[in-house]
Amino acid sequence: MPGTWWTRFVTIIVVVLWGAWMLIPTFTGETAAERHARTAEQASEASEGAPRSTADGDDSEEPQPWYAALLPEKRINLGIDLQGGIDMTLQVEVDEAIISHVQRDIGPVRDAAEREGVKLAEVRRAPGEATLLIRGAEGVELDTIRVFMEKHFPGYAYTNSRTLPTADGEEARFHAFTVTEEQRKYIAEQSVQQALETLRNRIDETGVKEPSIVLKGGHRINVQLPGIEDIQQAVKAIGTTAVLEFHLVDEEVMKNFSDVERALVTAEKELPPEVYNDDQALSDWMVQHGHIPADDRLMWKYESTPEGDVRSDPIVVKQEIMLTGDDINDARVGLNQYNEPYVSLEFKPRGANIFAEVTAENVGRRFAIVLDKRVRSAPVIREKIGGGRASIEMGVTDYQLAMEEAKVLSLVLRTGALPAPVTIGDIRQVGASLGEDAIAAGEEATLVGFGLVLLFMVIYYRQLGVVSVMALLANVELVLALLAAAGATLTLPGIAGIALTVGMAVDCNIIIYERIREERRLGKNDRTAADTGFSKGVWAVIDANITTFIAGVVLYTYGTGPIKGFAVTLMIGIITTLFTGIFMSRTLVDFLTRKATSRLSF
Repeated sequence: MPGTWWTRFVTIIVVVLWGAWMLIPTFTGETAAERHARTAEQASEASEGAPRSTADGDDSEEPQPWYAALLPEKRINLGIDLQGGIDMTLQVEVDEAIISHVQRDIGPVRDAAEREGVKLAEVRRAPGEATLLIRGAEGVELDTIRVFMEKHFPGYAYTNSRTLPTADGEEARFHAFTVTEEQRKYIAEQSVQQALETLRNRIDETGVKEPSIVLKGGHRINVQLPGIEDIQQAVKAIGTTAVLEFHLVDEEVMKNFSDVERALVTAEKELPPEVYNDDQALSDWMVQHGHIPADDRLMWKYESTPEGDVRSDPIVVKQEIMLTGDDINDARVGLNQYNEPYVSLEFKPRGANIFAEVTAENVGRRFAIVLDKRVRSAPVIREKIGGGRASIEMGVTDYQLAMEEAKVLSLVLRTGALPAPVTIGDIRQVGASLGEDAIAAGEEATLVGFGLVLLFMVIYYRQLGVVSVMALLANVELVLALLAAAGATLTLPGIAGIALTVGMAVDCNIIIYERIREERRLGKNDRTAADTGFSKGVWAVIDANITTFIAGVVLYTYGTGPIKGFAVTLMIGIITTLFTGIFMSRTLVDFLTRKATSRLSF
């Protein structure tokens, strides 16, 4: 083997020490940065509420100790099957995404028609359908509208014409343009991918270590949150759609609110409970029966009760969306003068300009802030609001509950809205005790197997068996060190991969040792037999490991979740096996046979 013995020996020492260094955060349970953050948080909690003197100085953070920069920044994280956590499946409601897409197209259709000189009297969405209803102005025929839509909005196809009430309550002819099947598939795929990315951003914001977010078939997403125990909080943070909209309240309708109340009484008598309790269906019924204008929507404020959220106040708003969550630059939790939590919103430049213009033109009217189709607040516009800031009151008297809601709301608004509602499907909670049992069982199986292998090697190969023991210990250390360097997540299949690595490493040694024995039987001295045994046996070892490595690549490429974890551990184990089983073992055997008269006891 090229290189002097001392060069190889120093290389081995350096690699083994590097492995031990990489495992420091894993065995201490936290990196230097995590330890510093924890101690800073503890100090902050201890000093919270304590009076500060003028000599306290600034609030700058205490610097980290000098050795923190020398320690690794990554460690091995435990998977959900080892430390417990939450495993849930989410169903993305792509039909809602398609309808929302149609709703958002109303404004662009109006703008494009105005630029093209096509006069449209009214554009709105058909209730409960992914269909645009377009009414041309006087003199604008269906053919003109069809040519315009085919040119600018090819994702829609003309389906039929309908006689419907206009916003003024009169009957008129509307032309229906429905989303095509190709466009439906495209919107569905985009919605699922966007939901996947949004969920990743939200979970990253929560600080969960090594979550697993995997796309499954049928528009489903599997989410695994290791170390999380509060299911309700996780569902709030992940399942909240967080579609934020700003609408103007229709003050003309609200002036005659008694008419709206009488219509709601009639609706409760005539409609089935499931329809009456569906906000969207009830709003559509109100429009269809002429109780509110066609370009309005009936929405509700909700109150939290022990039985759940219940309707409190109905509010009729204009259907036009003035601002959305896409116009939000940041969202943070704050406390008002009464020490009540609220969410402070900061608009992007475009949103800030629109907000200023809308508030300037509608002084004295109310501005409804709608989250997930529920009115959170409807403040009166007292004056033009510049500066690009607004706020959302929690409307909850319980401080702790209000603070939790404010934190979740600020989180989901910062990370963006889901493109469609998600339905929480299966939820499985893995307890920490089950994870501890799994770790104990995995450790026991690995250690027992490891011990039996070492015992066999020492008894059967004696001196060379001791060399194998040292190589195996270094092998396991390097596998764990490489996993730590990658910040990998260790799961039960990963532990199985480590156990398999031990077996493969022993196989590597056995192939070479048996070759050395064959050379000794031919009458060669131990030094020559060792040189020949390693030279001739190494290719059989490399060939077997390359074949297994290819299998690991296939498992990683086509596998998911635990299978990927097993494949990663297997491939890392193959690399470390070649280093310890060939390079390290050869160096140690060379030391034992450094003299021509040296004898190996095996």
